[in-house]
Amino acid sequence: MPEIVLTEEQARVLAGAGTTVVVRGPSGATVGVLDPREAAMIARARQRMANPSPRYYTSAAVTASLDALQVERDRIGPFDAAYALEFVRRLEESDPEKYGPRERM
Repeated sequence: MPEIVLTEEQARVLAGAGTTVVVRGPSGATVGVLDPREAAMIARARQRMANPSPRYYTSAAVTASLDALQVERDRIGPFDAAYALEFVRRLEESDPEKYGPRERM
């Protein structure tokens, strides 16, 4: 797979961005869009894949997820399993420290 190595300045701009970054070629035409948040998430996923240790959810994470599901049910009414799974996925993505799994030590 081809790679492009960023200069120090480019890497600093990308790392410091809190939102998407438009990448332009020498002519100024857009060649792509990078989201540094996705890059960090992909890097974490690659680390986990390289070291497939078991992960677990703390009781605090489970309780927080169940509480959030109850608040959502109170807000919109009953929902199906697919909605619940997507809701929990978004919870974990929004705050992995609070809702996400932990790796066993």
